[in-house]
This record gives sequence, C-alpha cells and structure tokens, in this order.
Amino acid sequence: MQDFNLDAVKINQNPRPTEIVPISEKHQKELAYLGCLAQEKKFVASLIVNLYNSDICGADMYHLAGYCRGESSDTLKNGMMFLVFICGYIESYEIYGSEFVENLIEKWDFKNTSATTVHD
Repeated sequence: MQDFNLDAVKINQNPRPTEIVPISEKHQKELAYLGCLAQEKKFVASLIVNLYNSDICGADMYHLAGYCRGESSDTLKNGMMFLVFICGYIESYEIYGSEFVENLIEKWDFKNTSATTVHD
C-alpha cells in the first residue's frame, strides 16, 4: 500500500441522503486511496471515469486487477469493489465531485485516447 495523504481526496460521505445510507469511514478511506492512486495511474483513473461516463473511456480492469494483486493490503481492492457496487446506485462524480473526475479526464486525456492506449 502506497503512502498517500488521503485527506487530499475529498469523499462525499452522504451523496444521496434520501436514497442510500452514508458511506462508512472505512469505505471513505478505501475510496480516497483509490482516488489518490487514480491521480498516479491511468488504469485506476479509467475505472472512476468509466463509472462517471462510459462513453468517455472503458475501465482497464485487466491492469487494475493485476495491480491489486501486488498491493500489500486490501485497501485498493476493497475500494475498487465498493466503488463498483455503489455506482450501481449513483455515479462516481457524486462521491469524488465533478471537478475531481473532470481533472482525471483532462490529466489522462481520456477524451482523445482510450483507457488502454498507454499503460503506466
């Protein structure tokens, strides 16, 4: 597990108060870790962006799953699985904020390339 400042990625703990229960502190930490790693790795960002708008890019699950196997803790895997689960009810921008997701799209140039064009 990489050492990130998890407070740098803001997680909306209660994205739809009338529809779903608030996100637990444990899941907030896992989602923040996923968000921090998305700023460093394109294949991680592809999952967050895909769960925001699948027309922009596909999720590079092959490389993300392989990367998870190399992690020393389950934080990334749990964050990835929880994000996929909760995005059955909401979109990723409701958790991370539109600005965060749009910044990932711009940083990794997802509008002009696919998620798997360049592996990092």
